[in-house]
Amino acid sequence: MRQSDSRIGFVGVGRMGANMARCLKDQQEAIVTVYDRDHAKNRLFINCAALTPAVHVDVETLVTQREGQSLEACMASSITQARQGTLYLMCGGRPDVFESAKPLLEKLSAHLRYIGLAGEAAKVKALVNMVMNSNTASLAEGLGLGAALGLDLTMLRDIFAQTGAASHVLETDGEDMQNRAHDCYFSAAHAAKDSGIALALTKTVGLTVPLAQAAYDQYQRLVALDKGELDKSAVSELTFKDRSSH
Repeated sequence: MRQSDSRIGFVGVGRMGANMARCLKDQQEAIVTVYDRDHAKNRLFINCAALTPAVHVDVETLVTQREGQSLEACMASSITQARQGTLYLMCGGRPDVFESAKPLLEKLSAHLRYIGLAGEAAKVKALVNMVMNSNTASLAEGLGLGAALGLDLTMLRDIFAQTGAASHVLETDGEDMQNRAHDCYFSAAHAAKDSGIALALTKTVGLTVPLAQAAYDQYQRLVALDKGELDKSAVSELTFKDRSSH
């Protein structure tokens, strides 16, 4: 017996969407495949796409005009969390819409936060990924320099983890950078896209962020080298002296 009477449709079943659908199906939710773009009335649209804040606001406006409801549910997670139902979700939209969607979103997430009105969660998501991408690029430089200096990288990562160089990115990407294991959990192309969204926001407030700009440029280089579908850890291919992309 399924857990609710809702019929859930997914638009976009790539790495994240497919695993989110599988997660809900495992919990006896009814997943349907029909997508009808012309009839929004009385339907709730939960938008998990990495879009600009302005687009999320526009989506809510258009759905509301058609007597539907819209909520942005921005993710700060990857494929594994999507499959396991342990996403970190940041939501934006009307508070009552968030409350109505909460039971379903709780099945997909380990952390669920309401940020504010439409567009606000997308701003936070952009900043999360901007900082993550900068951390990843910085770690790649540290390990690349360590390798060029002849240091043992396993030892170096261990010391990083116990000092001020510690980070979540070190835990998830450090060994992969060392071993050139770039199976995709969060692609370099998506890193470039999300950093680009954050950089566009800086222009709206007249702020300069040179470190974020430098990280964005590195990911754009990977995309230009046809390596955009590799994991973001592949930014290390640009910083290790003996690797072909350098």
